[in-house]
Amino acid sequence: MLTRLHDRLRLRTSPTIFFGSAAVIIVFVFMTVVFTEPMDAAVSTASDWLYTNLGWFYILGVSLFLIFLLYLAISRFGGVRLGPDEEKPEHSGPAWFAMLFAAGIGSILMFWGVAEPVSHFGDPPRGPSLGIEAGTTEAAADAMNFTLYHFTLHTWTIFALPALCFAYFIHKRNLPPRVSSIFQPIIGERIHGRVGKFVDIVAIVGTV
Repeated sequence: MLTRLHDRLRLRTSPTIFFGSAAVIIVFVFMTVVFTEPMDAAVSTASDWLYTNLGWFYILGVSLFLIFLLYLAISRFGGVRLGPDEEKPEHSGPAWFAMLFAAGIGSILMFWGVAEPVSHFGDPPRGPSLGIEAGTTEAAADAMNFTLYHFTLHTWTIFALPALCFAYFIHKRNLPPRVSSIFQPIIGERIHGRVGKFVDIVAIVGTV
């Protein structure tokens, strides 16, 4: 039945991936609408716990990824063509940079470039833990620290790492444009089976 519905909707993805992720998202939305206050409390509690206990891991992880990407850029791997060996780049380096910058944070920077430091200045994220009071010199410095972290190399690292993985495995290895394709060196041909579909469902739900 799901396959017939999939064909009728002319979807180009796997029925299992589409309907599996859709079911999880619909259930979550339903729970949020029906049990608004308990869900809000649960999500807030989970978020606060993650920020408090694993914030260091997030910052460390992104920093290590940044070092890894810089190594790839200056090593022999930096010359690997992300496509057929005989194919030439469609755009120049500056053109790619302009498109990626505009699509990545161009429009966001116009608003949050000012709004974020002002918001943190009035409500310091680390105020309760470090005793930083709003509107002080310490609050201004902390606000700029957060803003620069969110808009400079670390943010681009979060964009670049999965983009590089997608580009390599899709355009170089000719694998399907799915998150599971990135795990091909680890799980092998199982990316086309249940394990791969589970990875894709988790990725879609996590993104939403």
